[in-house]
Amino acid sequence: MSRSDIDHSDVLIGLGINDDWSFEKEFKELRSVEVYAYDASISYKTFLKQFVKSLTRIDNPKIAFRLIGTILSYHNFFSNSGNYHIQKFVGLDTDDEHHCTLEEIFDHLTHQNIFLKIDIEGSEYRLLETLIAHQNRISGLVIEFHDTDIHLNSIRNFIKNFPLNLVHIHANNFAPIRASDGLPLALELTFSKHCASFKKPSLPHRLDMPNWRDKEDINLNINSLMNCL
Repeated sequence: MSRSDIDHSDVLIGLGINDDWSFEKEFKELRSVEVYAYDASISYKTFLKQFVKSLTRIDNPKIAFRLIGTILSYHNFFSNSGNYHIQKFVGLDTDDEHHCTLEEIFDHLTHQNIFLKIDIEGSEYRLLETLIAHQNRISGLVIEFHDTDIHLNSIRNFIKNFPLNLVHIHANNFAPIRASDGLPLALELTFSKHCASFKKPSLPHRLDMPNWRDKEDINLNINSLMNCL
């Protein structure tokens, strides 16, 4: 992720946070902007229910301690001014009050330099046309693509038509790798408006962090991967 993209951003939109808002927190430490985090799957009440349930797991008390940390972190971050958790899923166009489209988010915002982080477990493919349509308002984009083997054409077309530079690729080590060509089935792609295009370095980068910390990160064959993309 380019520091220049952060410095040029007016707002951060995070789609999908689950129980980890470290990206949003670190971004805010570098650039004091409003943060809007969308995710209907979690809430303060959700974490409290999980904590109460964890108290019955006397065989694994670490779960309860971890949830205490999550609850405190959630409260500390989202109780601060300018940090908002919106309990909505983004992507599906439906009348359900717990869903909204990315188009609706863009319509609501007046900001012209929007940084987007997207990790919404497959619904990202519903957003690609909207991202291209609003390309001039996007200062940077980090997006995770899931089930890449059955969506390669969509990913290729997006990379081709989205004008920001592809500057980094990281494989999610929770997902398997296709044996025939080494394609990771979950890929995190970073696009930058202010940084030079992809230079094909060794991947993972020394600053990358494994998604599954107890498992070794995936070493990408970048030439093979770029042939897939």
